[in-house]
Amino acid sequence: MKDNKRPETIENRWDILYRDYPEVYDTFAREEDIPVKDLVEMFEMQGKKVIDIGSGTGRSTFEIAPYAGEVIGIEPEESMIRIARNNLANLKFKNVVFKKGTSDSIPLPEHEFDFVVSITGGSFFLAEDVMRFVKEAERVLTRNGHIIFLGVSPGWYGGELESVIVDNPDFRKHMDRLEENVDGTFIKLGFDIKDIYQTQEFRSLDHILSIYGFIFGKNAIEYIKANNKTTIKWCFRIYSKRV
Repeated sequence: MKDNKRPETIENRWDILYRDYPEVYDTFAREEDIPVKDLVEMFEMQGKKVIDIGSGTGRSTFEIAPYAGEVIGIEPEESMIRIARNNLANLKFKNVVFKKGTSDSIPLPEHEFDFVVSITGGSFFLAEDVMRFVKEAERVLTRNGHIIFLGVSPGWYGGELESVIVDNPDFRKHMDRLEENVDGTFIKLGFDIKDIYQTQEFRSLDHILSIYGFIFGKNAIEYIKANNKTTIKWCFRIYSKRV
């Protein structure tokens, strides 16, 4: 991470975050209260073979690991895989492996896995991305396997501060199109939907500014400072389908 040259914010540039500031992403993922355990219990992943697409620095993979028989994290960004493997060395899970790959090119054999899971997979922004992901997931799944995608619900980009963050008309139009692509395509493909609310808690004002504000931009920073805010409420949407 480029601490000595780090800007105040990257203004929603997730590509820069993944590439240049994976440690910030790792901290953000640890603070974000994503309901991974709820998914494990809801879909009975105990003892199953699971692929975690877009595994990042391994947060979701490690939350699944105590319950699953095997978890393989698939991540395209080398900097993220490096941190994930370092985290794995500390945690010492024997049933976790990380591999480089993408949502539409999973480097694993056909019909051997029970679940393909993606937790807030940021690359699935267009309808064709969703369709390629689903097609590739179907290839690696066993009969009656599950595809599970957990994303931020439409209208909740950045959590409850979505209207603060997305105030530019062009940005608003862009986000509406992306959300419509994801939500509409999963619905057309026959996925079930369930929304879950969670609250992300930060240790201090400085902490939320250095992580959340750094990611989501100057509008978020100004709002957080003005309201002395250290928590963010989120709504996550679970899309699921048995194949």
